[in-house]
Amino acid sequence: MTRDAEPVALRVMTPDDVPDGLRLSAAAGWNQTGEDWRFLLEGNPGRFVAAVRDGRVIGSGGAVCYGSALAWVCMILVDPEARGHGIGTQIVLGVLDRLTDLSAVGLDATPHGQGVYARLGFVETSRLLRVEAAGPVANGRPAPPRTDVASIRAIDARDLDRILEVDRQVFGADRADLLRWAARQAPALCRIDDAGAIVGYCFGRRGSRSRQIGPVVARDAAAARALVSAAMHAEPGGRVVLDVPAERTDWRAMLEAMGFAVQRPLIRMFRASRPPGHPSRQWAIFGPEFG
Repeated sequence: MTRDAEPVALRVMTPDDVPDGLRLSAAAGWNQTGEDWRFLLEGNPGRFVAAVRDGRVIGSGGAVCYGSALAWVCMILVDPEARGHGIGTQIVLGVLDRLTDLSAVGLDATPHGQGVYARLGFVETSRLLRVEAAGPVANGRPAPPRTDVASIRAIDARDLDRILEVDRQVFGADRADLLRWAARQAPALCRIDDAGAIVGYCFGRRGSRSRQIGPVVARDAAAARALVSAAMHAEPGGRVVLDVPAERTDWRAMLEAMGFAVQRPLIRMFRASRPPGHPSRQWAIFGPEFG
């Protein structure tokens, strides 16, 4: 029996598997940190699986579950030397077997993976673009924050209940644990535009390769731009990424003026359901691993 033909077994991932998860995501060039992996595994017990061959973890996958309303399939990873043998599909099927109690199941696919997910019943609902900038710079010059956003400030504990009430409507599920974690992990990136009522808000996290700003929820593109600018200036330096709706060309033009450039596409897909919530109010997602 060749090594490629050796059987691959699936088992439940636990927080003890953080080093293996981090090894797999680093090999793929993804942005996760050990803290991200720990949050995923501790917060979603029994929903993540490891593919194991000859005692070694060679693949991973799982889902972030938001109550019983929504599961987000993520972290489908296979060691580079083990790819091309159906292990990724085996992992996805193992994850889906653990999600039969969820009302909706979604994911963000790469163009390479879209066909695999389509064969498993996932249907494209929208497209996203990963955009990246090297800090708050536009055309070689610092991009100044807007002058008419005195109402933007850092999110504090008193804001979270109001934000979470709005966010449940926008996202279509309760992601309070995720947003509270983000507020603890990267408080400088978490901003609110509060002019008596919430105009918008954004969260963020510090990844292994870049900072990610998202979700960005706002009443219009100008308000979203002001929030992103405020977050970038609150913690300047280094690379910043956002995942934004591909169809919003006016929003993309604003981001390009801030120094962002498109890196790659993502395809948002759902299985036997439509996207929950009100996606039109969200100008950037939290990230493809979180929905």
